[in-house]
Amino acid sequence: MSWNLRLVDHTDDDGIDFVEICEVYYDELGIPMGYCAASMYGDNKEDVKTYLLWALEALDKPVLSFEFNQLEH
Repeated sequence: MSWNLRLVDHTDDDGIDFVEICEVYYDELGIPMGYCAASMYGDNKEDVKTYLLWALEALDKPVLSFEFNQLEH
């Protein structure tokens, strides 16, 4: 399994659409299989900087959209 940071489409309880930077997890074939909120922390300043650079890379990739029931396995 692998992961990276990606933008993910969401809709809140009021029907308002927004995007969030998330950690997205992929199966062995590279198919997105789930995600969680991204937390920007590390053991030191360089770790946080690296994480922020990965977040910037996510802006150059397509926004992902998950159906909630896809994640209930």
